[in-house]
Amino acid sequence: LVGRIASATVFEPKYAAIVQNKDELTIPLDLSTIPTAQEFKDAIEALSPEQQAFAKAFRSMQLESTLFGVLVIQIKPQLEKVLNLPDNSLTKEIKLTQDLMQLFIQYQIPSDLLSFDPSAAAA
Repeated sequence: LVGRIASATVFEPKYAAIVQNKDELTIPLDLSTIPTAQEFKDAIEALSPEQQAFAKAFRSMQLESTLFGVLVIQIKPQLEKVLNLPDNSLTKEIKLTQDLMQLFIQYQIPSDLLSFDPSAAAA
């Protein structure tokens, strides 16, 4: 997942990609330098109050979106939890894991349709 860090405890995902087996993913970054606080203050000091307000609002928006994060979620442990399987039970079941992943990716099957509740099955 790639997204924005909104606060110390909030990550807002914007894009996601599933990378499996030996796949590689390259994320191009568009980088630009934002002036320091002093450079910004010096640059807007000759502007009218309205223009300064606009420039400050624009800078605030720039600073708001400068922190981004890349979050890696290992799918196999999550798949085991959805299916109520013991930890590491899919580690040696490579073909089964690939088939389950294919179901999720190709058909976009919701995880709740694949989950298994042993207590409900016993009733």
